[in-house]
Amino acid sequence: MEEKYKAPRVSEHSEQANFISTVLAKYSHHDDFIKEVLFAVPNGSWLAGRNPWALFNKFAAEGFRKGVSDLIYLQARGPWSCLAIEMKALDRKGKKDAVSEDQQIFIDAVKSVDGLAVACFGCDEAVNIFDQYMRRPFIHRAKLINLIQPKES
Repeated sequence: MEEKYKAPRVSEHSEQANFISTVLAKYSHHDDFIKEVLFAVPNGSWLAGRNPWALFNKFAAEGFRKGVSDLIYLQARGPWSCLAIEMKALDRKGKKDAVSEDQQIFIDAVKSVDGLAVACFGCDEAVNIFDQYMRRPFIHRAKLINLIQPKES
């Protein structure tokens, strides 16, 4: 009987790390890519220490929110104010509970403020979404900033 080879599972961490390294390699040389506003949100991190609930409560008091997407890019492009990617391991695709209720609430909230928010299954899907986002024109918000900032007398 022939044994079937089962490829090792690629973790969500590995997919996300591959996404970041791919995006930085592709876009770091672009003048309209601002790497400082592409970042990961450590929502899925384990809280260590003697009392993880105390630490969780401390973070909650500081504004921690459950369900925030894994990756955020805060540059407005095209019709969107920002990009939020909820990264999922490829083997989660098609699973009913792949996106939690808290994650879906965050995705819907981002969409309500004209952001693009999507759950991506694997690095390739996330890079494809990022590529589509970057093909949209950069929206310079300087005129809005001038309207908000008080004028000097």
